[in-house]
Amino acid sequence: MALSLLISARLLIAISLGVTRCSTNPEPDDETRLEATGCSQEEISAGSAWITGQFNAFGNSEIKATYGFASEQFRSGASLEEFASVVSGQYSALLNLGSYEIGRCDLIEGGFVFQVDLVDDQRQNFTMQYVLSSIAGQRGVDDATIAEKAKDLRFDSATRNS
Repeated sequence: MALSLLISARLLIAISLGVTRCSTNPEPDDETRLEATGCSQEEISAGSAWITGQFNAFGNSEIKATYGFASEQFRSGASLEEFASVVSGQYSALLNLGSYEIGRCDLIEGGFVFQVDLVDDQRQNFTMQYVLSSIAGQRGVDDATIAEKAKDLRFDSATRNS
């Protein structure tokens, strides 16, 4: 049961990061604020494009495509059906995200951690740590965790992807 909850939690977080209906541009625009600590501009660009691609797949309700952005290691521990079930059953509120901003990038062993700020359609703010691996040139989402959550934050949509 604990393993099932762990898989559910990891799936939720990976899914919640992949969901937004407001991003129509697959490439981060000039207004996207990125800070790097140890990440090269190429790593920031590639990681941001990967995250944005997963967000776009969720925005288009393409669960299989969204699942495809997960790392091979993540997919080996959770089936597409488990992934979809967690999204639709336990975390449906996170499917209604209003916007996102990809921020700081940090190097870790075997990959990168990106800070991603999300705002849902109820104006709830979520700051997440989005972990991407890069193994033998193959990128993938390994994990994501909620770092902060606050309700009813004011949000300046002019500085966010929309």
